[in-house]
Amino acid sequence: MIRTFLFCSLLASAAAVVPESFVLGFSHILPYGLDHILFLLALFFLTRDFGSLLMQMTLFTMTHSLTLALSMYGLVSVPPLLVEIAIALSIAFVAAENLFSEKISRWRPCVVFASGMVHGLGFAHSFGQIEIPTADFLPALFGFNMGIEAGQLAVIGIAYTLVAVWWKRENYGRMIARPASFLIALSGLCWAGVRIIG
Repeated sequence: MIRTFLFCSLLASAAAVVPESFVLGFSHILPYGLDHILFLLALFFLTRDFGSLLMQMTLFTMTHSLTLALSMYGLVSVPPLLVEIAIALSIAFVAAENLFSEKISRWRPCVVFASGMVHGLGFAHSFGQIEIPTADFLPALFGFNMGIEAGQLAVIGIAYTLVAVWWKRENYGRMIARPASFLIALSGLCWAGVRIIG
């Protein structure tokens, strides 16, 4: 009887914390995660092949989920300023690569893997700012991560909706993808510069 009561209490607590942490994770992407949005758009503008895009996003998700968990359990610790600079540089690098490549390069998965690890540390910094009882930690971490994933899918969905008319046109790369990638790369470099100076 006592075990059943404790199990039900834990279940009720988890049910309460997951939606709240989901909303927090989603809002960390939309509308407050401009740096993460720019990185996702840099991935988006490389190719019109959804299979390639899905592969990159899956790899990014796996690695940022891993470092988010490792960081929250205290196994990985990096100063927030270094994380912010690395995130900005990852945005600039991926977007700049789009300017010289028509498809995923051999090293793009490695870049996405490394970027996912860095972005996971950024997510951990935001998640670590909320107070969570020990018993609710895993459900909250799960909800936060699911919120991030939903936010990422929303960003890609919005981006596709905005460019759908030009998606299959021959001049899409020249008129849409490359100019957008250039602006994203420039934003990443400026962001990194501001963080280094300030």
